[in-house]
Amino acid sequence: MNSTISKIKGVIGLLKNIDIDQLSQISQKVDLPKLMTQFSKLDKNQLNSLTKMLDSSGKKRELPPINGDFYELHLKLTDEQRAIQMKVREFMEKEAKPLVNDYWLHDDFPHELIPKFKKLNLCGVTYDGYGCPNLPFLMEGVIAMEIARVDASLATFFGVQSGLSMGSIYMCGSEEQKQKYLPGMQQFDLIGAFGLTEPEVGSGAAGGLTTTCKKVEGGWILNGQKKWIGNATFADVIIIWARDLDDNQVKGFIVEKDTAGFSVEKIRGKMALRIV
Repeated sequence: MNSTISKIKGVIGLLKNIDIDQLSQISQKVDLPKLMTQFSKLDKNQLNSLTKMLDSSGKKRELPPINGDFYELHLKLTDEQRAIQMKVREFMEKEAKPLVNDYWLHDDFPHELIPKFKKLNLCGVTYDGYGCPNLPFLMEGVIAMEIARVDASLATFFGVQSGLSMGSIYMCGSEEQKQKYLPGMQQFDLIGAFGLTEPEVGSGAAGGLTTTCKKVEGGWILNGQKKWIGNATFADVIIIWARDLDDNQVKGFIVEKDTAGFSVEKIRGKMALRIV
């Protein structure tokens, strides 16, 4: 009897808290008997969780901070290196984050960020000389991680500029070529691209490249097509990899954007890396 009375009191208390008008509106949108059947199957913990969810203030909760350092690599950094990491993070949060979504939607690159990248003075991260900072290799990864933490396209832009294009000249170029290109690239006065990938081959450096090169009087003739080349549509200098018709070896070439016969077309509507 006591149990029955307690249940009746509980039902009466529940009915006092029900807004009949709201209940009527809900019944027009959902199958109430079916909904109540589903509620009856929930245990106490599930009901408590559901109640907390429904009892929100209506305010959107702030997203948790982005964890761009899952493996806590910052613990391996010196104070100076940690300061560089946080400088890049602040730059990306304040300068890049407000812009990138709009540029992504329009398949365009935020060229106004290039002078601001220049002020960071971090391009050519690990190289010695030519204005480069000569930092440890770990910092190259940390800087890339901080840029990608906000936008993968900008991380690609920086990686192609600082790593692939500058790196090709730094490691394989003559001293004359290094002096001609690297200081300007380090300051983002010259933008670089890296032309390896091809439409039917992918990045087949070891074999299969269809782009060819042939030594002729006064220089070389290159013939072929590349695809998915980051920075290519606005690059001043493009590193092109081609297979020599005479010895079948892959060779690298520094091609300037105004070279006769060279042209670039932007791929629009990509699923990712749209701005580069």
